[in-house]
Amino acid sequence: MKTRITLLVLISAFIGWIVYLIDKSGRVLVTYDGETWKIPAFEFAFWPCFCFMLLLVIAECLVLFWYKKLKQDMRACSKEQDLMAKTDVNVALSSVLKTMTAITEGDMKTAEKHLKELKEKIGDSAIIDLLKLKILKGEKKFDEVEKLSSKLLKTKGEELVGLKAMIESSSKNKEFDKALISANKAFEIRQDLYWVIENTFRLRAMASDWHGAIEVLEVAHKKKMIDPNKYFSMKAVSLYEMGLAYAKNKQEMLFEKCMEEAYNLCPSFVPSALKWAECESKKDKIRLAEKILKEVWRVCPTYDIAKAYLKLFSAETPQDHVHRMESFALLNVSNPSLNNYILAELDMKAKFYDRAKSEFEIFLINNPATKKIAKLIAKYEKEVNKNLKAEQKWLKKEQNCAEDNVYRCSSCNRVEKHWTPFCKECGGFNTFEWLLYVKKTGE
Repeated sequence: MKTRITLLVLISAFIGWIVYLIDKSGRVLVTYDGETWKIPAFEFAFWPCFCFMLLLVIAECLVLFWYKKLKQDMRACSKEQDLMAKTDVNVALSSVLKTMTAITEGDMKTAEKHLKELKEKIGDSAIIDLLKLKILKGEKKFDEVEKLSSKLLKTKGEELVGLKAMIESSSKNKEFDKALISANKAFEIRQDLYWVIENTFRLRAMASDWHGAIEVLEVAHKKKMIDPNKYFSMKAVSLYEMGLAYAKNKQEMLFEKCMEEAYNLCPSFVPSALKWAECESKKDKIRLAEKILKEVWRVCPTYDIAKAYLKLFSAETPQDHVHRMESFALLNVSNPSLNNYILAELDMKAKFYDRAKSEFEIFLINNPATKKIAKLIAKYEKEVNKNLKAEQKWLKKEQNCAEDNVYRCSSCNRVEKHWTPFCKECGGFNTFEWLLYVKKTGE
């Protein structure tokens, strides 16, 4: 402002000085109402300019005064608006927190109440739809979840929210084909989200699309979204199942390739090791098959591995099998009771009754009686001691003995006699682990 006033004054002085230099002695005759005045030309030019400039300065001062006042009023209004906005934000955040808390506690009525309050504050938005989805899931209204998901799928920027809800609702309704379609769409949009990777892999695997499942695993591994050890084990399972599909279609070469790759990826995965060893034994590569079984026996001993190992030498006598198993047992230091369990069975077949009794006794010191052990002892009582009462006692006891040589789901404890990639109870993938025995509930 000061700069402008100074500029105007300088301009006025400059104009007056120019006029003065042009005609220092010049006069301007002014006639009005019969009278005449002689006014110096300098004054005639200077004073009108000066008055004009003065008026401009006064006008600018007034404008500046009102501008400052308006600015102050706007600042005060802005502060009030900011305060109101902060208050609204705090109320909205409080409503979100209360809604989430109520959902977590399972109180959906209260959650609906807080969600209504939140909607009054912020209107329709993605957060409203997201919370509504959670409430509908809590109320198990999966049809409404699907409708809301369809709405979100049509809204730009909210497709993933809708796809996730669609996957969950379809899975709950056991509509896995529909869930897979949504998962594949989500996988096309984003491949850096854990829930996208997890659901797409699971649903492709459930649909026996093992090529597609491996594709998802490769993406997850490349983006470092999965632990390397978990990646190797999951890929080994996928290759194993893919190999079984090839075997059904009589594609033996592809079957063998899958089993070999699965074994190399995860040597502790017993099913692929057994199949790979079987393939080699059929080609009369007994030494290679023996090597495979010995390696997996060291890290993950199971009854089926010992059975497969002895099958390599099926031409041998039961007595030879006992001696061979005694050497094989030395490689298993992690589960010595399994050695006792297997040797007890082999000793009975070879009629090494004293050895069998010794294996029974050692096993029962460290473990409860299992169904197979009960049967073997009953047979021992009958054939060695000729004690039919003792035999019947053990046969009767067998009904309440622990289940042996089984696979148990680590997530829900479901028990299966054979390994399977998915648990029928909880849907867990690769959750079954082999156990020598599983006690009955309440035992």
